[in-house]
Amino acid sequence: MSAAAAPLNVQALFRDLEASGDWDVEEALFLTFNADVGFFERGVLGLCRSMGARVTVIADAGMWHPDPLTMKGAGTEYLVGLAAHRGAFHPKLALLVGEDRVLALVGSGNLTMGGWQHNSELWSVLRAEDGQAPQALFALAEWLELLPVGVRFASDHAGALTRVAARLRSTLDRFIPVDDGAQLITNLDRSVLSQLPAGPVDELTLSAPFIDGQARAVRALVEHFPTSKLTLVTQPGLTVVEPHALASVLSGHRDLRIVADNSRRYRHAKLVEWRRGPDRQALTGSANLSAAAMLNTVERGGNVELGLLTTIDASLWPDPQLDLDHCVHLENVNEVPAVRIGLRDSGSTDPALPQLLSAVLSGNELVVELAYPILFTVEVHYTNNPLNDAWKLIGTIIAGERSATLPAGGLGDNALLRLNWAVSDHALPGVGPAVPASVPERLRMRPTAGPRAGSLRIRTRDDLLGDDLRYLAAFASQLSQIHDDVAALRNLSTRPPLRSPAPVAARDAWLDEAPAPWLWEHEQSAQRLHGPTFSGFALGLPAPVVSSGWESFDSDETGELDADGSDLYDDDHAGAASTEILEPDAPLSHANSPEKLKKARRDRIRSFAEMSADLSTISYLGLTRLALCFYCAGNWEERDAEPIRLITSFLSKALDRADSVSLRDEANALAAVALTCVRRRVDYTATTPATQEANKLHERCSQLELGAVSLPLVTEYTQCLSTIGGRPLEAAEVYDELQTFAAHPLLDAVIMAAEGHGYDAEVLGPNSLQLSVRSRDPLQAALKIVPAAKELAGIRATSTTTGKSAIVLWSAPDLYCIEPDDPARWVHYRSLQGLNLILAAIRSHEDGRFRVSHGPFKQPIAEAKQLAENLGLLDARQAETPQGVCGECFVALTPAGVCGTCEP
Repeated sequence: MSAAAAPLNVQALFRDLEASGDWDVEEALFLTFNADVGFFERGVLGLCRSMGARVTVIADAGMWHPDPLTMKGAGTEYLVGLAAHRGAFHPKLALLVGEDRVLALVGSGNLTMGGWQHNSELWSVLRAEDGQAPQALFALAEWLELLPVGVRFASDHAGALTRVAARLRSTLDRFIPVDDGAQLITNLDRSVLSQLPAGPVDELTLSAPFIDGQARAVRALVEHFPTSKLTLVTQPGLTVVEPHALASVLSGHRDLRIVADNSRRYRHAKLVEWRRGPDRQALTGSANLSAAAMLNTVERGGNVELGLLTTIDASLWPDPQLDLDHCVHLENVNEVPAVRIGLRDSGSTDPALPQLLSAVLSGNELVVELAYPILFTVEVHYTNNPLNDAWKLIGTIIAGERSATLPAGGLGDNALLRLNWAVSDHALPGVGPAVPASVPERLRMRPTAGPRAGSLRIRTRDDLLGDDLRYLAAFASQLSQIHDDVAALRNLSTRPPLRSPAPVAARDAWLDEAPAPWLWEHEQSAQRLHGPTFSGFALGLPAPVVSSGWESFDSDETGELDADGSDLYDDDHAGAASTEILEPDAPLSHANSPEKLKKARRDRIRSFAEMSADLSTISYLGLTRLALCFYCAGNWEERDAEPIRLITSFLSKALDRADSVSLRDEANALAAVALTCVRRRVDYTATTPATQEANKLHERCSQLELGAVSLPLVTEYTQCLSTIGGRPLEAAEVYDELQTFAAHPLLDAVIMAAEGHGYDAEVLGPNSLQLSVRSRDPLQAALKIVPAAKELAGIRATSTTTGKSAIVLWSAPDLYCIEPDDPARWVHYRSLQGLNLILAAIRSHEDGRFRVSHGPFKQPIAEAKQLAENLGLLDARQAETPQGVCGECFVALTPAGVCGTCEP
C-alpha cells in the first residue's frame, strides 16, 4: 500500500530487501534526470541482480555525460536508456516488479549518491502485497505504457519500457486495486497544477531547489491556492531563484514567511503542501517550482514529471531531522541571494546537433539510433577499453539520417560508442558523450544467482565462519552458478562469426584470461552471491554496524544540485571518511569443534580450489581470507602443508587479476596478512612439506610492493585471526614481519630457521650470513639451516664454545663444506636432485656417492674459494695455500717449485 512521503535512505532499503532473501525480482526500472553510473554500479546494480532482476536505467539524454571508465557493465549487465525531449526528462522512479509483489518509490532524488543518500529528499513508497495494491500503481503502469508515445526513445529503450509495463500489469492483475487516497500525478497531457484541488486554503508551504526566473509557477500556485498564510522555504546560495521576480509575485502578501534553511545538507526535496481545516495534503515527487514542471505538459514541450498527491497526518515541513537552529526567518524575499544557472543549452535538445541515443550489437552489425535526423555527416567512433585503447572510427552517418547500420568489426561486448563531427573546417570538432553498446542476448538473461537459487543468505560474518555449514554449502552453490554463467557466456554467440577471425580470437583470449569481470568485480556481483556481507569480507571492509533501518536516516553531507536543465553546480560539501582503527575482535577458534566439522570445512575449502571455473578477483580474495581464517582457527593439524598451499593458490589468482579491476591495495594487504600468519606458524628449523609450501608463498609475495600496504585494510584482514598461541593477530605484527621480509628477501627463510634453532644471526650481505652457535660442531649447525635458502647462499658458523668456524656454500647443484681451521678441510658435493638428498646422505654417512673429488681434503677448491670470497665469508689469511701448491691455480708445483700451468 502507499506510505506518505518521507526522508528515505533508498540504498539501505534495497540492502534490506536483498538481505531478506524474500524478493524474487524480474524487472528493476530506474528513471532519473541525472545518473551517476559509478555510484549505480558500485552500490545498486549488484543488489538488484542479486534479487534476480533485469535492470534498466533511463536518464535525460541532454544530461548524459558519464565517465567512460565507470561504465563497466552498461549494455551487458543492465540497459542504459536515454530520453530525448524538448523539456527535461525529470521523473525520479525506482521500481521493482516480481511475480507476486511490487515496490515503487516515487520521489525527488536522482540516481546518484546525493539523491539516494546525502541530500534531503522526499520519497513515497507504493507496495503491492497481501492481495492488495494501491490505485496509484495501476496508474503508474498506464503511464509507463504511454511514455514512449510522448518522449523520444531509441527502439530498444522503448521496448524495455513496454516490457516492464507489461510485467507490472501482469503482476497487478493478481491484486485488488485499493483507493488509499494516493493519486499519481503526471503531465503527459495535463499540467501538474491542473490536477491539484483548487480553492482557498488555510496554509500553503512551498519548497524546491529550483524556482523559474519569472516565478511563474509560484504565482500560479498562490493564485490556485489563495491563502493568508504562505511559507516559502529557500536554501541561500543553493536554491536557484531570482529574488526580484519572486518579490514582485509575492508583494502585498500579508502573512508571508520566508525561511532560510542554512543547514549544510542540500535540500533537494520538492514540496507543495496545503491545509484546509484539519485536512492536509501534499504534492511530492520530481516537479520543481518552475513553469516547465508545474504549468506545462509533455505534449507542449514541458518537462516529464512524476509525483504523488497524498493526504498526510502531519506537515512535511520542517523536516523532523532538521536542526531548527539552522533556520532563519527573513524579513523579505530580497534577502535571499540570487542564484542563476544556465538553462538547458541547445545542445541538449537542438536537432541541429547530433545526439546518440542507442547502439545495439545485432549479429555482426551495429545498429545506432540518434535523437533526431542530422543536418551533416557525423563519424561513429568506438573503444573497447577507454583506459588503454584509442577511439577508432567504425563508420559514418550521412546527413538526413536518424539511424545507421554499421559493421561490428572489432567491437567487443563492452564497447563504448560516441559521435564526432565538425561543422566547418574552422570550427573545433564536436565530440558526443560515450554510450555503451547494448548486447540484447546478455540483457535478456536474468541472473541465475540470488533468491531463485533457494539458498541461504549470508547476513553476518558469523554465518560464514560459524558451525552451520549450510552457509558454506550455499556459497559453494553460488560459485557453481557463477561457473555456469561463465560457461554459458563462453558458448553464447552474441553475433555470427565475423569475416575476420581476429575479433573473435581476441575475445576468446580475453575470456580465457579473465572470463568473469563483468559478472562480479565490475558490477559488484559479490552481492549477487551473498550480498554485502561476503563482499565486505572479501574486500576488507569492516563488518556493518546494525543500523536503525532505512526509514530513519540522517546525513550532514551535501549531494548534487538538480535544477530543471542544469548540471553546472558541483558538490562542495563532501564529508570526510572515518579513519578510526578498531581494536581487533576476539580471534576465531575451532579448536574445540568436533573433528567432523573440521573435516567438513577442510573438504569445502579443498573443493573450492578444485573448481575448474576461473572466478573473479573478489571471489579469490574472499576464498583466501576464508581459508586463512579456517587455518588459524585450527581446522588443520599444525604441520599440515595443505592450508598453506590452498591459501597460496587462492591468493596468487587474486593477485594476478587485481590490477585489472583496481583491487591491488586489497590484494596486497591480504597477501601481507597471509604471509605473516604462515611465517609465524611454520617451523623453519626443518625441511618439511609445510616449509616448502611456505617458501612458495614467500616467492609469490617477494614480487609485491608490500612496503606501503593500507593500515585500515591490514587491520580489518587481521580480524578473527590468531597467532600460534591463540591471541589476536595485530596489525603491528604484520608490519614487523613485512620489515624483516623486505630487508633480507633472499635470506629471510634462513634467518627464521636460524632463530628457530636458537642461533644468533648477522647478515653479512644479500646472500651471506654469520651465525654464532653454542654447538661444538659449527659445520652441522650451518647444515641445519641451509635448506631454507632459496638459491645462492653462504653461511659461516662460529662456535662460541670452541671458537672453531665452518662455512657452507650452496649454489645449486653444488654444496661446499669448508672447515678453514687447522687442519683445513674442503669438501664438494653435487646432486641434480636437490640439496635435501645430499644432506640426507651426509646424516647417514653415505655422502661418498655425491662427493666430487678435488684431491686431498686439505687442498682448497678453487671454485669454493672464489665463491666464499665473493660472499665475504673467507679472507686470504683463512685460505692460505698449502706448501707445494700453486697459490693461483692450486696445482702441485714441480720439484723446482714451478707451476707448469701458470709458468709454462
